[in-house]
Amino acid sequence: MYRLVVLVLALTVIPFDGYAHGERAQQATTRMRTIIWYDIEIGPASVLVGEMVTVKGRFRTSTNWPEEIPSVEGRVFLNVGTAGPNFVRLAANIDGVSAVQSTSLELGKDYAFEILMKARKPGRFHVHPILNVKDSGGMVGPGRWVEIGGSADDFENSVETMFGREVNLETFNLDVIATWHVVWFVVGGAWLFYWLRQRPLLVPRLRAVEQVESEGKDADVLISQTDVKVAIGFLMVTLLLIIAGFTWAERDAPTTIPLRTAKINMPADKPYPTSNIKVVVDKASYRIPGRSFRMQLSVENQGPATLQLGEFLTANVRFINPAVKTVVPLDEHDLVASDGLRVNNGSIAPGETKVIEVFAEDALWETQRLTRMINDPDSVIAGLLFFYGDDGSREIVEVRSQMIPVFD
Repeated sequence: MYRLVVLVLALTVIPFDGYAHGERAQQATTRMRTIIWYDIEIGPASVLVGEMVTVKGRFRTSTNWPEEIPSVEGRVFLNVGTAGPNFVRLAANIDGVSAVQSTSLELGKDYAFEILMKARKPGRFHVHPILNVKDSGGMVGPGRWVEIGGSADDFENSVETMFGREVNLETFNLDVIATWHVVWFVVGGAWLFYWLRQRPLLVPRLRAVEQVESEGKDADVLISQTDVKVAIGFLMVTLLLIIAGFTWAERDAPTTIPLRTAKINMPADKPYPTSNIKVVVDKASYRIPGRSFRMQLSVENQGPATLQLGEFLTANVRFINPAVKTVVPLDEHDLVASDGLRVNNGSIAPGETKVIEVFAEDALWETQRLTRMINDPDSVIAGLLFFYGDDGSREIVEVRSQMIPVFD
C-alpha cells in the first residue's frame, strides 16, 4: 500500500516533460474544415540558446467551416505551440500586418504569416503554428522538431523601458513576486488553520447546522464572538496589505501602461484566391480495409499550361504524387506520404475538361485518426488540391464532398 501511495504521488506531483502530439486529438472534421496550413517552414532545425527561430507559411480559412464552430470572423490570435516556455515570441505578422494582438479574418481567403522567436531552453521540442479562435480553441498546424543546444544560463531577454532603464525580463522583480506570494500564502494559511481547528468540522458541522435549524434557531449561533473578531481582524489585515502594496507600487513605478486589449484590423480589400482550374468532386469514398481514399473529379483547365495533380492536403497530412513532385519528410513526425497519391488519367491540357480518379493511400489515415470522421453525422471531407503546370505554375483549389465508407 505504501508503494502504491508513493507511485501515485510521483505521477501526480512530480512534473515531467511533455512530448505528445496533441493535434491528432482534434476531430478530423475540425482539422479538415477550419484552418488549412500549407507551405510551412520552421527553422533552423538546430540552434543555440539565444538564437532566432522563424515559423512562417500560409493558411487558408476554409469556406467549409462547420456551422457549429465559431469561426475566424470573431477573434483570432496567431501563436506557437510547443511543450512549455521554450521560446520567446518576439514578433508576428499576418500579411505583413503586426499580429502581436488579436484580429479578425475572413473565410475563404489565403493569408501569409511569420513568427519570430528566440530559443530559451536547451532540448528537443516539437513546434507548431497555432491560430487560436475565440470560443473554438487552437487550430494546430503541422509541426517540426527543433533542437536547441547550449546552456539556459546563456539566455538573455533584456528590454529598455521608455525612461531608458534596461531590465532583464527573466529575473525582473522575481524577489517582489516571491515576497507577495509568501505574504498571501501566510494570510490564507492562517485563515484556513483557524477554521480547520474549529469543532465540529465539515460533516459534523453540517449536522450541527441541521440540528440547530431543526430546533427553529438561526445557524449563526454556531459562530462565536471570537470567530467574528478574528474575521474582522483578517479583513483589516487584507485591506491594509492591499493599500500598502498599491502605495508601494505607485511610488516605485509612478508611470505605467496597461496591458493592451485592442483589436488589430486587417485590410478589408483583400481579394479572394483565384485559380485557372475548376474542380467538382463527383464521388468520394474511403475503403477501410485498404486505407484508401478515392475521389472522382471533373476538372476543367482554363489556364495556358498543361496541369497535373501533385498533392492532396487535408488535416495537415500531405499526400504526394511522386510522378509530379518529390517531397521527403523532414523528420519522423512530418505528416508527408511521399508516394501516397495516385492519379489516373491525370494530365489536363489547356482548355480541356476531363474526369480523373485520385487515390490517397497511406497508414496516416489511421495513425492521424482521420477515419473517425466516418462516425460524424455529415462525414464531410475537405482539403486543398495542388495542380502543377509544365511552365512551373501552381494552382490551388479547395474541395469538399460527402465521404462514403466502403467496408469490403
